[in-house]
Amino acid sequence: MDVLGVRFHNLSLGEAAGAIAGLAQAGERAYVVKLYSECMPRAAREARVRGILNGADLCLADGIGVLWAAHYLTLPGGPLRALLQLPLSLAAVALNPSAVRGPLKENMAGVDLTWEMLARLDESGSGVFLLGGTEEEVQGARERIEACFPDLPVVGARHGYFDVSGEENEAVLGAINEAHPQVLLVAMGFPRQEEWIVDNLPRLQVNVAVAEGGSFSFISGTVARAPRWFRRLGLEWLYRLARQPWRLRRQLAILRFVWLVVRERLRRS
Repeated sequence: MDVLGVRFHNLSLGEAAGAIAGLAQAGERAYVVKLYSECMPRAAREARVRGILNGADLCLADGIGVLWAAHYLTLPGGPLRALLQLPLSLAAVALNPSAVRGPLKENMAGVDLTWEMLARLDESGSGVFLLGGTEEEVQGARERIEACFPDLPVVGARHGYFDVSGEENEAVLGAINEAHPQVLLVAMGFPRQEEWIVDNLPRLQVNVAVAEGGSFSFISGTVARAPRWFRRLGLEWLYRLARQPWRLRRQLAILRFVWLVVRERLRRS
């Protein structure tokens, strides 16, 4: 499904987790991205970022915003109908999120997919390396993962604050390759993590690298997740904004995203 020039794979959460576990055993260098609505305006305007996303072996929808966009873009009707459908479509996001689960199957809320993926990797015995976040986040994530999956080899963990173009980067690559993981989880924020993966994957001895965004902060407990009923309503973004008001500037990108989607729908009509 194409949304603003980014091609998303239409998988359920379970299917995506299984596909990543398959890539971990395939013996080829692959990478996976999970994209949410705040990222979409930058992807729409920057060809390099868009190319990285479209070059991924899996590009998955993280959050209800991308599902809404896919749904709205495929509704029938001309320009007038598109404008009339907009408020109802947006209202459905809060009042009946299941109404916008089509044509994309499911919301790949980043950390939910991470947990499901880890469960599949635990079954296959694939080694995992964690890269990104602060020292507290990455070590906290490692401890939580090891507690939940005692048989899953977490072969290394390192924070994500380093010079990606200098000697520090060489040391990071060396540490990862020395640990011999099948799976590398990279949580350094969009699009830094995706760019780093693409720039360094040819030199990494891993089967699959997964862009994780802020997953380590949730896994470690550094940042609390929204209550389950908030998440079912697709309003986790609102909960995070209330807990972290400094995110307001980032959240304004959602308004830009909505405008871009509406403009694309009118262009297609």
